[in-house]
Amino acid sequence: MSGPGAAEGEAVLYARAGCPPCFALKRLAGRSARRHGVRLRVIEIDADPDLVARFGEQVPVLLLPDGGRLQGGAGAREVDEAFRRAHPRPPSWVRGLLDLAARAVGARPGGGPTT
Repeated sequence: MSGPGAAEGEAVLYARAGCPPCFALKRLAGRSARRHGVRLRVIEIDADPDLVARFGEQVPVLLLPDGGRLQGGAGAREVDEAFRRAHPRPPSWVRGLLDLAARAVGARPGGGPTT
């Protein structure tokens, strides 16, 4: 589990409103989360005094499903690689092609490919 209240397989980004590094990491994490099929939850810490005490000015903090952690000014490549390691499965467009191919093969009479 990634952190308090995190669902299995979910990445959690702790951030603050009006924080430029938080905004940048939120955009990068959102893109990578979609690419790798990981749910991303963004939690604004200012709404919770316990989270403010825990993170203070040390945001943004991204906790990944595999226990990985990114903080601050992580770049696009670093974020994408962290999501890939956290959830190593093909991107959604590849899964879609594989599903389409499986349906096409299964839809033929006899259930197998034609020769």
